Amino acid sequence: MKDELNGSEGLRDALQTSIELGASTLSIEGRKMAFGSNHKEGPTRTKFCDLLVGALDDFMLKILIVCAIFSIVVDTSFATAETIGHAWVDGTAILFAVAVVSGVTAWSDYKKEGQFLKQQQLEEGSKISKIMRDSKEVPIHRNNIVVGDIIKIETGMNIPVDGVVLEGSGVLSDESAMTGESLPLFKESLEKCIKRQAEFESAQEKGWEGGHNDVPSPVLLSGT
Repeated sequence: MKDELNGSEGLRDALQTSIELGASTLSIEGRKMAFGSNHKEGPTRTKFCDLLVGALDDFMLKILIVCAIFSIVVDTSFATAETIGHAWVDGTAILFAVAVVSGVTAWSDYKKEGQFLKQQQLEEGSKISKIMRDSKEVPIHRNNIVVGDIIKIETGMNIPVDGVVLEGSGVLSDESAMTGESLPLFKESLEKCIKRQAEFESAQEKGWEGGHNDVPSPVLLSGT
């Protein structure tokens, strides 16, 4: 079984796909059940009341609220019959000012978050990849990619899912966002990498001392 799965041909056979035909549309639901979906939930909008509570979670505002309550309690407790009617005004004014400041801050954050999510939705909608389905090259959103899909990788594109290089040459992958490595990494097809690995192991058996970095990787990481 191990020998049968060696190389990209064995991998394609195991996943019942091919570079020329791609995955069958009829197998999509079965693939999702077997391997799971690639769908990623978008960010949800924060409720206004939560933003308001967050705006109130400020040290200075907390001090003002405490002072306002203290002022109301003291002023009304020691107020005379003539001043009892307006003894609460100063403390209430402070509470009103706190409410205005926190409300404006929360509303501003709410509007900014809405604009940010709108921009994110526009960017998310543009994340389309070209894949093979039923022998045709079709544009598919990355959320709808399934295990076994053959994806056409183009220069400068963001890799939508984890995968392996089946065909191609001179492939360079920038993985700095994930690994911190500033230099792009050279990638080769799965078959070439298996061949290079066999050569590396054979050379080691003969006493050659070299690092594993001499053997390229066929793996492309999502987000790189």
